[in-house]
Amino acid sequence: MAKIRIIKKNNDCSMEYEVGDIFETTGTWYGGVHVNGRSGIPVSLDKEEYMELNTEPEPEEADSTGDKNTSETPEHDIQVGDIVQHFKREWVSADTSEYLYKVLAVAHHTENGEKLMIYQALYAPFKICARPYDMFMSEVDREKYPDIKQKYRFVTVHR
Repeated sequence: MAKIRIIKKNNDCSMEYEVGDIFETTGTWYGGVHVNGRSGIPVSLDKEEYMELNTEPEPEEADSTGDKNTSETPEHDIQVGDIVQHFKREWVSADTSEYLYKVLAVAHHTENGEKLMIYQALYAPFKICARPYDMFMSEVDREKYPDIKQKYRFVTVHR
């Protein structure tokens, strides 16, 4: 079965799950999935409460010593609620909040199912934006921006 991460909690009274928890699904229903909660009690989750995790094995990369990277934690993990910075923040003063954003949600396009990151600028006019997930998580284009130090387009600065 697929694994999911809780990104929103619709039932504040339930102690069976919290935002950030990861569960293996036990089944599906038209409005979401079923999981066994923290105590083993079956829980039905609505679609907006979780995001599916990629369960395909990642290709292993060798580190600088030639050893395979077998870390359990993804190198580039951005979650709902994280404060992230865009790579262009390198061009502005650290005293400003320019190019800082709060990740609000992971959404799915209603027509084609494409995964989207929803985020809000932490500087005026506090615009809310949507960007395709793959683009949001992508590495900086080194041909276009050869002097940028940041590896990824967005990185977490506060969780």
